[in-house]
Amino acid sequence: MVIRFRLRLRAVSLLTVGWGIPDVLGADIVTARKVKADGTYEYYVPGSTVKGVLRSAASRVAGAYGFTSCGEVDPEKVRKAHEAMGGPCDVCTLFGYPYPSVEGASKVYVSDFSPVGRPAPVIVARTALRDDTQTVREGSLRSVEHLLPGSEFVGEVRVDGAASRLVPLLLLAVAELRTSRVGRGSLVDARVEDGGALDAVVAPEWRGLLEGVRSWLWEGVV
Repeated sequence: MVIRFRLRLRAVSLLTVGWGIPDVLGADIVTARKVKADGTYEYYVPGSTVKGVLRSAASRVAGAYGFTSCGEVDPEKVRKAHEAMGGPCDVCTLFGYPYPSVEGASKVYVSDFSPVGRPAPVIVARTALRDDTQTVREGSLRSVEHLLPGSEFVGEVRVDGAASRLVPLLLLAVAELRTSRVGRGSLVDARVEDGGALDAVVAPEWRGLLEGVRSWLWEGVV
């Protein structure tokens, strides 16, 4: 069994999920985009970025809600932490960890996020500050492409049914994502769209959480 739901993202602040290729005639730092067959492009949010943010969010909140997190990312430290815990932590079980067999494979798949409509871009000049003097660092002026607040993207999240007990941890991560930073310091709202499918998966004690993430947190702000 595979558990599926859509996740919709909405920019609350200026949004930039940086791409590694600057625009020759535009910004130094541009928002991720996909080139289409006709030579045009569309903005998108990589699924790997969203999954990484969700994993970090899950790690931060796991302990407060009865789940476990080793808090490590280095493979050797992960291995030692799991040995000390008597087995893999809940965060690693859900999102995956280094292991020589499929046992460590991620139980979550996050697709790329496609735009809803046509997000409007704006290019803003930015500088960096020196840590010691808090003055502008020489040579740090650069142009950054942002998408305006209100820009929306939608993608799909799939969870292996074998990890269904950890769906509440994933929903907690979605809730935490809404007060975290995504990409280059952007604030993003998130809403789960499951058509009621998660009602059969989430236990009654987590029903309030489920209803909460089915609605925007920052509704009315953008």
